[in-house]
Amino acid sequence: MVTRARRIAKYFDGGKPIFEKNSSRLFLTLTGTYKGVPLTIVAIGMGFSAVDFFLRECRAVTHGEMIVVRLGSCGAIDDNLHIGTVVVPSASLGVSRNWDYFNMNLPDEQRFAAGRSPYIITQPLACDKEVHDTLLEVLENSRSPAQPDAFGGEQAKVVGNILNGSGDSFYSAQGRQDAAFNDENETLLEDLKKQRPGFATFEMETYILNSLAASANANGSGRIRAGAVQMIFADRTSKAMIQPVEVALLEEWAGKGVFEALIRLPIAEEQTQKEGVWSQA
Repeated sequence: MVTRARRIAKYFDGGKPIFEKNSSRLFLTLTGTYKGVPLTIVAIGMGFSAVDFFLRECRAVTHGEMIVVRLGSCGAIDDNLHIGTVVVPSASLGVSRNWDYFNMNLPDEQRFAAGRSPYIITQPLACDKEVHDTLLEVLENSRSPAQPDAFGGEQAKVVGNILNGSGDSFYSAQGRQDAAFNDENETLLEDLKKQRPGFATFEMETYILNSLAASANANGSGRIRAGAVQMIFADRTSKAMIQPVEVALLEEWAGKGVFEALIRLPIAEEQTQKEGVWSQA
């Protein structure tokens, strides 16, 4: 994630950030301007807890409206999505381990209180439509030419309006099987496809980002508009994995695309933060 953040930071005006901080939480924060507009990249690691730390603490130190885009990797579940595709989801669902189900010390009526499923699958939560549409438009209009040493010589592509899933773990809640643990996830991917038609990608952040943004918007603490750009690094059907040269190509294209989309999204003047490290440089 840190390598990705630094790779994208070269698109800041002047080719570098104005401000940089490595925190004790192991977050890397890089702030600069792009075409004169202040933007911040934060490398947070993975998972629900990391997003919770990030979004709540950013909200605590900023004023006005926030637009947050999760840029990261994902695995493709849909047979039509492959390595070399960047996905812009329109909605995300959450998948969490049903911890009581696996607690053998509980009586059955408590273990199965939430239903006899080892995993809890939420209803989808929408990303901000304007954020989604702007990201998709920018990425569609900025595709790089095909290169012979990447993606089988084919041009990388972008797909929008798909349903993403976010697991609360990398292994069990995403259907990865491990004989050393009792996870009961052998049918999880097929169950998801049946229960949530259109389910296409799996990662660990977008659902919680959408959920927290909705919570912030609901209580009036400050509007947060959320979206995501997901680079397919793993094809869960064919077991194919992305190669290093392909990672660099997707990250640079998608990263610059997110920058461009962010500066196109309107924020009312009274909802912008006037002072920051960009104004002190």
